[in-house]
Amino acid sequence: MLTTSAHGSGDGSGDDAAREITEVAAIDDLADVTGPRAGALLVLLPSALAGREPYELDVAFRRCIEREHAAIVLVGRQQVPITSARLAERGGLALLGVPAKTNVAELILWLNRAVRGGAADTLARAEATLALLARYGQRGDEEWTVEDLLADLGQALGHPLELTAPRADGVEASLAAFGASGQVVAGDRVVGEVSCPTGDHAARLVVPAVAAAVGHRRRRDTERAFAPSQTRAELLTQIVVAEPGHLAGLDAQARRIGFPVDLTHLAALVRLEPREARSVEARVSAQRRLVRQAELTALELLLPRPGWWHVARVADGLLVVASDDAEAGSLAGSARRALTDLLAALHTDEAALYAGLGTDQRGIGGLRQSAVEARAAADLAEQAGRDGVLTTLDSTGVRRVLADLWASPLSRRIILGLLAPLDALGPERAATALETLGAYLDHQCSPKHAGAVLHLHPNAVTYRIRRIEETLDVDLRDPDVRFGLHLACRMRGSEVLTPA
Repeated sequence: MLTTSAHGSGDGSGDDAAREITEVAAIDDLADVTGPRAGALLVLLPSALAGREPYELDVAFRRCIEREHAAIVLVGRQQVPITSARLAERGGLALLGVPAKTNVAELILWLNRAVRGGAADTLARAEATLALLARYGQRGDEEWTVEDLLADLGQALGHPLELTAPRADGVEASLAAFGASGQVVAGDRVVGEVSCPTGDHAARLVVPAVAAAVGHRRRRDTERAFAPSQTRAELLTQIVVAEPGHLAGLDAQARRIGFPVDLTHLAALVRLEPREARSVEARVSAQRRLVRQAELTALELLLPRPGWWHVARVADGLLVVASDDAEAGSLAGSARRALTDLLAALHTDEAALYAGLGTDQRGIGGLRQSAVEARAAADLAEQAGRDGVLTTLDSTGVRRVLADLWASPLSRRIILGLLAPLDALGPERAATALETLGAYLDHQCSPKHAGAVLHLHPNAVTYRIRRIEETLDVDLRDPDVRFGLHLACRMRGSEVLTPA
C-alpha cells in the first residue's frame, strides 16, 4: 500500500507518522474535499483552483487535515500561499504540484497504479527532493551551480536527473513520459529539458518543479551576463531619438561607459508583427513577448561574433548595431551575413519579420543616421511585404534624405502642417486627395499622365486638383509650393515613410 510521510501532527507535537493512502480522488470543487474517505490522495483540478482566494485554500486544507487525508496534488499550481503551506506542514498533509497541461486522466491512472502497486517510498522521496530544492532556493547564486543542484537532487531522489537541449519537435509529453521530463524556460524561451532517464515515479512528480528552478537560475545568469549590453542599449536608444544638437552630451556619456562612438557603425531594425491578434491589447502583449524573446536570441547569437554588437529593444522590434574600426564600406558585408543568420534564427510562424538595414557610417552622428535609414528601410520592407528579407534603401540616396528629414521633429511638424487641411477631411477623402496630388506632382502637373496612373479622365484630375488647391489655400503654379507639397506627399504617401 502506498504511504506518505506526515511530518508533525495536527496538535503541533512534531511526531513523524506514516499515513496510508487509501484512494485517489479527483476534486473539481474545493467544497468537495471532505467527500473522500480518510487517507485519500486528492487531485485538485484547475477548476477547483481557478480564482481562489488564499483564505479559501486555507479553509480547504483545514478540512483535509480534519478528514485525515494523506496528500494533495495541485494541477497547474506550483506554489500555495504561505499560510496554506504552514497549515499543511503542521497537519502532516503532503503537497505536490504538476503542470497545468498535464493529462489529468493519465495522472490519476498512474497514481492509482502506484497505490495498488505498493510503491511505499514514492511520495516520501518526492517530498524530500522538493524540500532540498527549497533549501537551494534560499542560497545565493554564487554558492551553487545548476550541475550541483541536479547532482544533489538526484541523490535525494535516488535516481539521476539530467539537463539536455530542448526537443526540436516540440511534441507534448505522452503517458509514457508523463512528468518525467520538464521544459526549462528562461526569458520566454525553452532553453533545455530536465529529465529522469529511469522514469522513476517520484521523479515524475518533482521534475516540473526542478525544471522551473533551473529556468529561473538560467534567466538570472543571462541577465547578469548581458547587463553591460543593456546599459549600452539604453544609451543607444537615446542617441537614435536625439536631436543633432544634443549628440555632444551623449558622446561624453558614451565614452564614460566604453561605448565605441568613434568607430564605423551600421544599424539594422528588425520589426516583429504578430500574425494573429484578436484585439489591440492581444497584439501589444504578443509583440512585447516576441521582442523579449528576440532580444535574448540576438544577444546570444551576435555578441560572440567579431567586432562590437549592440542590441536595443524598441517599441515594435529590435535595433541592432554593428561597430568596427574598419573604414566605411567594409563593414556591410560581415554585418549583412550576421543579420541574415539572425533573421533565420528569429523565424517563427507567430510573427512576420520586417528588417531594414542602414548604411555604414562613422561617429556618433553616423550611428544616428544609420539607425534612421534602418527604420525607413524597415517601413519599406513592411509596405512591400518582404517578410524575413533584409531590405535597404535606394541607391540614389533620395530615400535616405527623406528619412533624415522625417527624423527631425521640426521638419516633421512643417511637412505635416502643409497637409493638415487635407487630413481634416477625414481618412478616406484625405487618402484620395493625397493620391491625386502626389500623382499630379509626380508627372509634372500633367492631368493626362496623372489620369493614366489614377485611371481617371484628365478633366476629373483637373477638378480634383482645383478642390485641393482651395482646401490647402495654395497656388500650384508657384514652384516653391509645388516643391514643398511634393516633398510632403512623398514622405506621407510614398513607399518610404508612413505618418506618425
